[in-house]
Amino acid sequence: MFFVLSKIITWFLMPLSLSCLLLITGLTWRHSRLKKPLLRLGIALLLFCSNPLLAKWMMNLWEPPPVTYTSIDQAYDWAIVLAGITEPNRPPYDRVQFNKGADRIVHAIQLYHLGKVKKILISGGSGTLTFEGVKESHALADFARMCGVDSSAIYIEDQSRNTHENASFSATLLPPNETSILFTSAFHMRRAKACFEKTGLYPDAFPTDYYGGQIRATPDALLIPSVYSLQLWSILIKEWMGLTAYRLAGYI
Repeated sequence: MFFVLSKIITWFLMPLSLSCLLLITGLTWRHSRLKKPLLRLGIALLLFCSNPLLAKWMMNLWEPPPVTYTSIDQAYDWAIVLAGITEPNRPPYDRVQFNKGADRIVHAIQLYHLGKVKKILISGGSGTLTFEGVKESHALADFARMCGVDSSAIYIEDQSRNTHENASFSATLLPPNETSILFTSAFHMRRAKACFEKTGLYPDAFPTDYYGGQIRATPDALLIPSVYSLQLWSILIKEWMGLTAYRLAGYI
């Protein structure tokens, strides 16, 4: 129930969804006193969240700094890779259909070949309400093998549907006295790391898949509304909602 409700509530609170709801309500509302305020609020929210300067600035504040390969001076027993980086419902199912988060598994594989991680645990079943394809952890394990990772160094956790379950189910597979490093998107690292620490595991962080970056002093990067800026705010709001819900539920 928590899984389904979180998906529904998140959709309603996304900037574009909320703006559309305000505009539609304002256009159809019978009480004239509320029509204009609702329309103005919907337009203002849309303009605010589509501003590229504000969106990228906030994302830069939220994402932790990257970790360089050269700064890692040990060989971790485990690389924990969180799924959520493929499109499992997209046919054909004979290949891995990556999304922007592919850095999670790619960087883990690179560190494996550099001798900085010994084993890779891939955690993730399906985070969608409907599922038809191959579970992400299995598809990513196949990809890792194709990239030269020995099968004996690949472990799978394929039942989790969210970050809380990633941590809880992974904790049953990992010895508590072995070192680990966690691979997930930079915007997601705070919540993911807190979930693992709640289980008694304390992995180091390796943030990947950055959405922020340098802010260029050009009109399109400062003032002109963009759909990508709406996406950045949607990612941030979803993550903030996730953190709040997890705290209320006692997951972190």
